[in-house]
Amino acid sequence: MEEKGKEKNALNLVKAPEQDPKTAWWTGSRFGMFIHWGLYAIPAQGEWMMYAQKTPVREYEKLAGQFNPIAFDAKAWVKLAKDAGMRYIVITAKHHDGFAMFHSAADPFNIVDAAPFGRDPMLELAEACREEGIVLCFYYSHVIDWHHPHSLHKEHNNTWDYKLEEKRFAEYWEGKVKPQLRELLTGYGRVGLLWFDTAGGLSEEDSKDIVEHVRSLQPDCLMNSRVSHVMGMGDYVSKGDNEIGMSGEDRRPWETPMTLNQSWGYTTRDQIWKTADSLVRKLVNVIGKGGNLLLNVGPTPAGEIPELSAQRLREVGAWTHRNSEAIYGTEGSPFLGELQWGGITARTGRLYLHIFNDKWPKNGLRIFGIRNSVLRAYALADTERRELSFAQEYDEALNLHTLKLDLPPDPTDSYVSVIAIDLVGANDFDRTLTQLPESSFQLDVPLAKVRLVRHADETAGFYALRSAEWTFKLIEPGTYEVFLVSYKRHDQTWGDLYPEPVVLEAAGQCLAVDPREDEADPDSPSCQHPYVPVLSNLGKVTWAEAGIQSLTLISSKLKDPSPRFTEIWHADAVKLRAVRLVRV
Repeated sequence: MEEKGKEKNALNLVKAPEQDPKTAWWTGSRFGMFIHWGLYAIPAQGEWMMYAQKTPVREYEKLAGQFNPIAFDAKAWVKLAKDAGMRYIVITAKHHDGFAMFHSAADPFNIVDAAPFGRDPMLELAEACREEGIVLCFYYSHVIDWHHPHSLHKEHNNTWDYKLEEKRFAEYWEGKVKPQLRELLTGYGRVGLLWFDTAGGLSEEDSKDIVEHVRSLQPDCLMNSRVSHVMGMGDYVSKGDNEIGMSGEDRRPWETPMTLNQSWGYTTRDQIWKTADSLVRKLVNVIGKGGNLLLNVGPTPAGEIPELSAQRLREVGAWTHRNSEAIYGTEGSPFLGELQWGGITARTGRLYLHIFNDKWPKNGLRIFGIRNSVLRAYALADTERRELSFAQEYDEALNLHTLKLDLPPDPTDSYVSVIAIDLVGANDFDRTLTQLPESSFQLDVPLAKVRLVRHADETAGFYALRSAEWTFKLIEPGTYEVFLVSYKRHDQTWGDLYPEPVVLEAAGQCLAVDPREDEADPDSPSCQHPYVPVLSNLGKVTWAEAGIQSLTLISSKLKDPSPRFTEIWHADAVKLRAVRLVRV
């Protein structure tokens, strides 16, 4: 197909920006507690209940009269976060219902003035966090506010109490948002970050205004990317809810906000809980890609973190405390691509291999790309630091450095076992996209050069068509079965999610296939609710020789790699995420 335009791929053509030193505390923390708590805990149907049921403001306000969380204990909450290995707390100071969980002079609809509780839990949390060395951070819904008559969002507005055409956004912005942010940033000591949400419809001018407002009050307070729908705003990237990025997807500091079950606010209806094993694996997957995990709990109306949530966090904490040096202050893996067996973190002079216990390699492990001489290797859980045997090889023809590592016969820790590798000299790694020494090798879309092939013409029924080209080092020539990796929304049927065949070109061969929903991918490390992973068999490709190879995929489901506006994670019915090669 003729190429009519080109789009830069950030990974391949743009140099990664230098990290802002003020984000160093946050990236070094790696693990935080998210807390969704408010009036919505009383009906126990989730934090969007008011909008979902079109509850009138006057009816919703009655919940404030019932809100008396006398079991709230700030010290107990902070201790639980610390026991879990979390280094910071982000709590909903105001969610979309407009109710302030702090004492606000800007609006009497708050926990001190409108509820019988009569105390400011944010003040108590601030004190408890200072005592324990935990950084306190606030969530603030700056655009959506169903209680205020002049809040105006692109989509989710209170139109059952207020007329859309009568809304005057400036009155809300200047009369509530900015004054309440001033209160939060001047009345509670140091605020590590402000976690904004759902900025749809916010102008670029107002986006810059709120960033400048925060900077003027606490210059070192971080802001997440959801402060605006304009790309590049904020100090770091907040992925979509429960979204774990693909390898190489984010060049800026990033986080995954995730729930312990499938809800954010307290609810009795959702009892689908993640196990401790699952949570540790997800933590490893996130930090192994250089991100942070912000794990949510939803306290009860009485002010208690549900015991099952607390139990899960304590179980995870037992693991994080044993393996702290492999978590905090580390960088993500220096190697590209998803690992089948776990994840890698790194610090100067040392690598940490986080191996999932159910993927424990009985015949040892091979790692490609370590140019350093290895000094020693050992299991982090082994207090005696008994050394593991290893060998290093170099293939000059392929310019391939291989570490062969012998492992103990069984895993050395619960859930995920960590092997430390001490290196000689400054870290020196081959960062070429290289086939992994495993049964399958995945080419993630962010690791490709993405170009525009055909512009969209909606009147003619044409979608924008793009190509993704991967260049990689093939270690084992032969025939490979090729699978398309897609994430499908759980509430969608496959149908016509791919409107045209995908075209794959590699090794002089060309495949044009209508992707089918052939099989699920139960071990997908990155796919989370509300998506399910789907594998589509595209056929077979044969490479006759090892060495540098290329593969190109063409589809309308490939995204613009440099959009102006942030994508809503759960907006698409299907997401094209990768191509997987499985050696036959």
